[in-house]
Amino acid sequence: MKVSVVIPTYRRPDEFRQCVQSILNGTRKPEEIIVVGRKGDATTMDVVAQLRSDAAHGGRIRDAWVDSPGHLPPVETGIHLATGDVVAMVDDDVTVTANWLDRLLVNFADPKVGVVGGRVVVPGQSSPRLRGRPGQVSWYGKHWGNIAAVDGEVPFPVAAVMECNWAWRRALVAGLQFDPYLNFDDASMYGLDWCCQARAKGFQVIYDPGAVVHHHLAPRIPELERSNRPRRLLSYCRNYTYIMLKHLPAWRKPAFLLWWFVVGERAAWGFGALVAETLMHGFDWWPELRPAWRGKIEGIRLWLGATPTVK
Repeated sequence: MKVSVVIPTYRRPDEFRQCVQSILNGTRKPEEIIVVGRKGDATTMDVVAQLRSDAAHGGRIRDAWVDSPGHLPPVETGIHLATGDVVAMVDDDVTVTANWLDRLLVNFADPKVGVVGGRVVVPGQSSPRLRGRPGQVSWYGKHWGNIAAVDGEVPFPVAAVMECNWAWRRALVAGLQFDPYLNFDDASMYGLDWCCQARAKGFQVIYDPGAVVHHHLAPRIPELERSNRPRRLLSYCRNYTYIMLKHLPAWRKPAFLLWWFVVGERAAWGFGALVAETLMHGFDWWPELRPAWRGKIEGIRLWLGATPTVK
């Protein structure tokens, strides 16, 4: 299989260079690496020029530059430029392990497999506590997160995988609907939307814990800083609500909304989660309640076809 690797990047020249170098050091090198940056990012342009001047591997490097706002336009641009049978995508602040691409590709020997995701390790940090069934979606719409923290040797089917370390059949991913509603902040949960589309087309989503990348903590632009928890909760609740209502069958939508508002989860407060948190930790949740519920309401509005109100 011919393989393209897409790397969206913005103002992380050192991390980006290390990412590309780790891919070129792998046992299976891609036929092309497509770098998609933002116009005006001079430092990244300089690094791309240096990489392309490398006599050994420079011919594999292609670049494109976008000026559309949001997280998704660089990803979509890279996908549409890719010529490989398989398109792998990684964040610019990861380094891949030597057999990363081999482990992803072996799963595509099965024609029913449409997308494969791998493990993400954060150096110096312990793995998050795993709950429930990571990577799966319950019948009433609860998505169990942290699939990329699951260790093991054997690949297995899931409902969705993590966006910063995955690979797709190009024919499949190029035909997806790139929903503009999800291009909000850092496009929270857009991978779940894409995986739902893949499964609706009859393809399997596979998680392979042996396809490992190391995620290094890199600087972010101020509006996307993860320390802005209220804004991230709003984005998460908005997109998650919209995605579930878009994809769940009609008879499961009421069950989802009932669980989402009556029970909920700690990252997206429902009444049950609020009661449990209050009993354990008091009223620490109060600053997060408004953005979480505002996001849920906005997600419902978007599904009903209303004009977005949250900017």
